Amino acid sequence: MATRQDNRAADSDTRTRLLKAALTVFSRRDFDAASVRDIVQLAGANVSAVSYHFGGKEGLYLATAEFLADTLLQRMNPMLAQIQSEGAGADPVTAEILLRRLIHGLLDTLLSDGIGDDAAGFVLREQHQPTAAFDILYQRLMLPMQQGFARLVARIDPTLDDTSRRGILITHALIGQVLAFRMARSTVLRRLGQHAFSATDVTQIAAIISDLTHDALQHDNHRKPSI
Repeated sequence: MATRQDNRAADSDTRTRLLKAALTVFSRRDFDAASVRDIVQLAGANVSAVSYHFGGKEGLYLATAEFLADTLLQRMNPMLAQIQSEGAGADPVTAEILLRRLIHGLLDTLLSDGIGDDAAGFVLREQHQPTAAFDILYQRLMLPMQQGFARLVARIDPTLDDTSRRGILITHALIGQVLAFRMARSTVLRRLGQHAFSATDVTQIAAIISDLTHDALQHDNHRKPSI
């Protein structure tokens, strides 16, 4: 006879499978085109489970955004926590070391992890056509990541403030270098004659982006701000 604990574990497992399946389906089709039936079939669950756990399709969509943001941020949290504790008073050299680690960590998450394909599709769709899910992604994932990068950038280049307009734009340009390898992955892999990125590739790409960022911040540190 199943215990209450067994039932709770089964409910949790079903909910997680639905969220993973929903992320896959919603990453490939917009909200209207995505079918609840396809989601539950992929999850190996009953249609009624969507209403039970999420109240309906819209609730599932928003919960998927929360699941994605929390999953990705959880993997970056150790580094972000280190930045929070060490980055604020770090000297430029230490800040750059932390920034290089953060760049590598984000690349590794986006390029090497299985959730990367579905995450990219879901986030890109929300960037192009924002819904209420974008607010969730922004507050739970994008803003903490932006703030983490910005704090380090401001420590490396003392002419910048991490909340200033220029600081925000430079930080966005930096993160954009990372995202380019995720969003345009097929192009660079075709040019390299590969089907996937290896751990060595991730390390090399991270070093290239870090070096470019170092040079850009050194140049910015010696120019007269125009923004």
